[in-house]
Amino acid sequence: MLKLIYTETALHLELLTADLDDWIEQRLIFATNTGEPLFANAEKANFLLPEQLCEATAVNFYLHSQGVKNVTAHRCDLDRIEIGLTGYWLSTHTDSAEGIFVSQLPDRVESYLWQLWLSANSHSFASDGAIG
Repeated sequence: MLKLIYTETALHLELLTADLDDWIEQRLIFATNTGEPLFANAEKANFLLPEQLCEATAVNFYLHSQGVKNVTAHRCDLDRIEIGLTGYWLSTHTDSAEGIFVSQLPDRVESYLWQLWLSANSHSFASDGAIG
């Protein structure tokens, strides 16, 4: 399962071994027991990767070869590609921009996207495309 944490200032991606339905159910039970509101909605989420790290056509070819249809990769500008996922958005307010997005994909695909994310965040990519 991929877990994207959206905060006011950052985005963080985690790879979890939990089952999506079980994970969501545990969060909803916890929220109910604490009296905190928690909203879960089927949604789409996106994150960016540097074009120098991976080309959208290569990512799409890999996704297609794995039979994955609920993930997209599009070039969004000269320097970045946008990875789109379907899954569930969980937040404490219905219109919040902060929250957690979770998506269940085949293990290989999750690992592939996770490795791309780690590679992108272990290097500093300058806005002019140079790797720093």
